[in-house]
Amino acid sequence: MDESTPKDPKIDDLDFVYLELTVKCNLRCHFCDNSMRNLYRDVPVDRFHFIIDQLKPGARLGLHGLGEPALHKNLVELIGYAKQRGLYVYFNSNHTVTTDDQMRGFVDSGLDELRISMSAGTAESFKAYAGRDLYDKLIERTRRMVEIRGTAKTPLLRAVFVLTTQSYKEFSKVLDFAQEVGLDELQVQTFLNWGKTRLPDEPEGGCALEDEELDRARRAVVETAKRATGIRVILPFPMDPEDPAWHDQGSSGRCQWPFNATWITADGHVTPCCNLHDPRQINFGSAFDQSLEQIWLNEAYQEFRGQYRADSVEWCRECPVHYGRFKSYTYERKPT
Repeated sequence: MDESTPKDPKIDDLDFVYLELTVKCNLRCHFCDNSMRNLYRDVPVDRFHFIIDQLKPGARLGLHGLGEPALHKNLVELIGYAKQRGLYVYFNSNHTVTTDDQMRGFVDSGLDELRISMSAGTAESFKAYAGRDLYDKLIERTRRMVEIRGTAKTPLLRAVFVLTTQSYKEFSKVLDFAQEVGLDELQVQTFLNWGKTRLPDEPEGGCALEDEELDRARRAVVETAKRATGIRVILPFPMDPEDPAWHDQGSSGRCQWPFNATWITADGHVTPCCNLHDPRQINFGSAFDQSLEQIWLNEAYQEFRGQYRADSVEWCRECPVHYGRFKSYTYERKPT
């Protein structure tokens, strides 16, 4: 067989599964798709077990989506079940409603990573993007998580900073806090033009960074990141603006989602990725009613992969992930 001929997919290719526990959220961040809030129910425990039991040991399981995972009443129990099955488990959280009992459960259950959304360094800026005045709660809960983890090795604690036209001026303050409180990592991901209509909650002028402002924002972030000590800063672009890769717009076809990852909504719909997460737009079947292997190998999924390889998926051609311009994917830590 020619090496360029695509291999037939196998269920063992499924290395990353994003299982959205809920679409409920206590915030309305203006870079998030708030139109789908409360569109469907939370993942039932028995359906969660049904899905998890099909995953290979060592697969990476992200328990986040459009909603806030801490609002799922069985969150800690679900983490524990997935860890018992030998999975690498993590999730993003706005961390403003996480309770002490949940945080202790994260440590006791062996959660691998907790990724805390933190795209503002002041209460005013936080309220501007999140819609609620909960910055002090975020700070207090983050300090508490570091305290509760103590000397335990897990979970790794990572702040996630979404780089927008409004937020990049706040990066310095976020880095200062992340270092001072003792977080392990600070990751930057860029909010670029995803080819979609501007979200209704976005501020006037939008959030997406166009090329000129992206260059300005990246330079500001790089200069700030150079003074990081005791914390790992993860950037989706080079640290040196003179690096030829700085101006590289990225080649197409760099997304691996169709081939090793999938997104499952809280209502069980299997969709291609975090960008095409709306089952009303595209979905391949129900993970509540069918096996993942049936869905992963079905005709619709196969056709989508073929279209992606041919660069004929219109949605993908507008997506920064398609060109490797969204964030750096770091999964060096091995499952325990």
